[in-house]
Amino acid sequence: MRASELLKRYAAGERKFGQVSLWGVNLSRASLEGIDLSQADLRGANLRGVIFKDAQLRQANLAEADLTGANLQGSDLCGAVLEGANLTEALVINADLRGACLVQAILNKANLTNTNLSDSDLGSAHLWGANLCGARLMSTNFRSANLRGAYLCQAVLSGDLSEANLSGANLSWTVLAGAILDEAILSDAELNSANLVGARLCGAKLRGANLRGADLTNADLSRVNLSEANLSMARLTGTILSGAVLSGADLRGTNLSDANLTEVRLLGANLRGVALPDNVTLI
Repeated sequence: MRASELLKRYAAGERKFGQVSLWGVNLSRASLEGIDLSQADLRGANLRGVIFKDAQLRQANLAEADLTGANLQGSDLCGAVLEGANLTEALVINADLRGACLVQAILNKANLTNTNLSDSDLGSAHLWGANLCGARLMSTNFRSANLRGAYLCQAVLSGDLSEANLSGANLSWTVLAGAILDEAILSDAELNSANLVGARLCGAKLRGANLRGADLTNADLSRVNLSEANLSMARLTGTILSGAVLSGADLRGTNLSDANLTEVRLLGANLRGVALPDNVTLI
């Protein structure tokens, strides 16, 4: 179907265009609020600035589509394919992207506030400066994704973030219980009061990160670099810190008596008021 035909029929009041083929079509800046394009083929389409507010795009194929600056607020994109799509600065507030494929998608500075991305795949996606505050990210794959400077405050995330770049990201009050963050980069990240109970951060880089008041109960931080990090008032009951580097870290007000500190490096750390096991050697 050509863009002109779709726009004409939409203007006449038609809304259901399920399974229609719109491959490579140009609908730039079109206003298509409430349209139903479920299972439609929109591969490589030019959708820059398009208004898809409250649209039905379930299982639509939007691979390699250009959605720069598009308005997808409240839209249903469950199971949609957005692999390699460009959603830079797109408005995706309160959208439903459960089970969507966003592998290598570009979402830099996109607004995904309160969006549901549970069970979706964002492997190697680009989310620099994206807003994911309050987003639901249960079993979401962010492996090797770029989330530098992203906002994830108060989000609920339990998926795979291994090898992801979260340097400078804001994860204050974020729920990361059971999340996998092996080899992730979290340098200078804000994790104030974050819930990391049972999370796995083996080999992660957290130099200069703020973990004040974070709950790291039973978390695995083996071989983590926490140099110059702020861990004051953090909960570290049962936390595994074997081989971790905590040089210059602020640990005031913490209790490390039940933590695994095998070969941990604490030289230069602020240990005022810290409860340590009797067998710990500072190196």
